[in-house]
Amino acid sequence: MIVLGIHDGKDAGVALVRDGRVEFAANEERYSRKKLHFGFPFLALEQMFEDTGVTPDQIDAVTTGFQAMVEVPGAGYDYTALPQLHQRMFSSVAKVAGPLMDTGIVAQCSLGLMRMMSRNKEELAKHVREAGITAPIYHKNHHLSHAASAYYFCGHDEALVVSSDGGGDGISGGIYVGRAGRIQRAACFSKLNSAGIFWEIVTQICGFNPERHGGKVTGLAAHADSEKGYSVLSRLFGYCEKSGGLLNRRHVAFRDAYKLVSKAVSGLDRAELAAGAQRILDEVFVRTVREAVAKHGIGNVALAGGTFGNVRTNLAVFEIPDVESIFVFPHMGDGGIALGSAVLHHAENDGWPTQQIENLFYGNEWSEQNIQAELAATDGICYERLDDPAEAIAECLVNKQVVGLFHGRMEFGPRALCHRSIIAEPTDTSMMDWLNERLHRTEFMPFAPVITEEDAPAYFEDYEQSRYPTRFMTMCLHCTPLCKQKAPGVVHLDGTARPQVVSADTDPYIHKVLCHYREKAGLPLAINTSFNRHEEPIVESPCDAIGEMKRIAVDVLFLESYKVTLSA
Repeated sequence: MIVLGIHDGKDAGVALVRDGRVEFAANEERYSRKKLHFGFPFLALEQMFEDTGVTPDQIDAVTTGFQAMVEVPGAGYDYTALPQLHQRMFSSVAKVAGPLMDTGIVAQCSLGLMRMMSRNKEELAKHVREAGITAPIYHKNHHLSHAASAYYFCGHDEALVVSSDGGGDGISGGIYVGRAGRIQRAACFSKLNSAGIFWEIVTQICGFNPERHGGKVTGLAAHADSEKGYSVLSRLFGYCEKSGGLLNRRHVAFRDAYKLVSKAVSGLDRAELAAGAQRILDEVFVRTVREAVAKHGIGNVALAGGTFGNVRTNLAVFEIPDVESIFVFPHMGDGGIALGSAVLHHAENDGWPTQQIENLFYGNEWSEQNIQAELAATDGICYERLDDPAEAIAECLVNKQVVGLFHGRMEFGPRALCHRSIIAEPTDTSMMDWLNERLHRTEFMPFAPVITEEDAPAYFEDYEQSRYPTRFMTMCLHCTPLCKQKAPGVVHLDGTARPQVVSADTDPYIHKVLCHYREKAGLPLAINTSFNRHEEPIVESPCDAIGEMKRIAVDVLFLESYKVTLSA
C-alpha cells in the first residue's frame, strides 16, 4: 500500500509511506527557502516523485492531518493586532461558557463550525489532481495524526500518548492509548486551554516571534529564578483537574489573553517571565502524564505536537518515577503531520507495525556528479576530493575551525542531525558568543552536542533510559561533572544539554568523525547546530551550503567527500 501524506498549512510538506516503511519525507521550506513555508508543497512533492520513482497512478491514498483548516499565513500569531472574526467570536463564547469549553460536545461543535469555514479542501484537491494523482483524499483528525506519529514510532505495542499544540480540529491536544496497533482518545484539551497558545503569548511578550521562536523562551528561562514569574502566572494558568493539560483559569483567549497576561507580568523582566512560564509548563505536563500513567497503567510514554518541541518539559516528563520509557516524535510540530496522517491511514487499512526509527534521513541527497558540477561552476572557492574526509574534519575541529557538513540524505524535521549541520569544538565557552554572532542568532541560546553512543553515559546522566530519544535531540539531559569540565561549550546555565547520540550503526559517517576527534583531542563530542543563519531554513543544496560559507558562517565546508574553502 502506498500512501502520500500532504500538509498545506504552516511548515508544509509531504511524506510517502509504502508497506509499513517511510520512503520519503521533507518540508517545503527547504526547497522554497521560506521559513515554515505556508501553502501547498509543490516543490517537495516534485522532489518526492523524483527521488522515489513512484508515479502518480501508483498512489493508493492521499492524506492530510486536518479535517478542517481555517488558518491563513500569519493568522492567530500577532496577539497585539485586532483579532479576526472567528477569534473575536471565540473570545466572547469563552467568557460566557468558561468551563463548558472543556467538554467533548463543545469540541465536536467547534470542529463542525471549522469544517463549515474550512478553506483548504477544495484547493488541496485541485493541486493534487493537477499533479496527476487520482487516488482518494482522506482528511484525518489533526491530533489523532500527531498521536499516530508518536505511537507508531515509539517502539512499544502499548503506549500512553499525549498530543499538545496551539490547536487543530477544535481542540488543542489530548491523551490517547495506543494498544495492539490501534489508538483511542481518552481525554481532550480544549482550544481555550491551549498550552501552545499560552506559550505563544509568553513568547510575544518576551519580544520574540511567537510563530517561530518559542524555543528562545526555553533558552532564556535558565537565566533567572522562576519564583517571581511563577507566582504571577500561576494565578492565571495551571493544571486542569478535569481533563489534564493546561487550565486557563480566567477563560480568556487570543487578544484578551495577551492583554491580561501582559498587564499581570508588567513588573517582571523577560527572563523572569520565561522562567515562570517554563515552570508552569513543566508542572502541567508532569501532572498530566503522571496521572494518566496511573489511570491507564501504562509506563511507556510518547509525545507529539508543537508543545513538545520544549526539551526542558520533555526532560521533566522523562523524570517522572513511573515513566518507564519516553519517545518524542522528532518532527513534533505541524510539519510532521503529513507523515502522521499517512501512517495513521496505513495503520487503519493495512496495519502498521509499531517500530523504532533508525534514523530521520528521509529527504533527498545530491549525487557526486551534481556536486562536482556545482563546485566547478562556482567562483572564489578551492576544493579537493578526499578518500577519508572524517579524519580531515576531526583535524579541523582540533584547529578550532567551524565546519559545515553536507552529507547523505537530508534530515526530516527541525533538528540538524549532522547531515546538514555546523559542528565545532566544545571546550571554548566563548564559542557560543562568536558562533551566534556569525549566524545572527540570539546570544543566550545554547548549542547542542553530538556524541558517540559508547561515550554518552560518561557525559550525560540517565543516558541508558533515554537512549532512543537522544538519537534525535528531542530532550535535555543533565550533564555529568566530566561533561561540565571537558566540554563547557555545550552546557547550558541550568546544567543541561540537548545531545544527539550517534552510533556506528545509525550514522557511521559522523561516528567516524568523532572517533578521530577523540583520538586527536581526547573528546568524543562536538558542538552541533543547524546549517543556516537565523530566520532561514536549513540548507538543502550544495549551492545553499557554499553560499553560507561565502557569508562566513563556516570556515571550511565538507560536501560529501569534497573539502571546500574560500580562495585566498
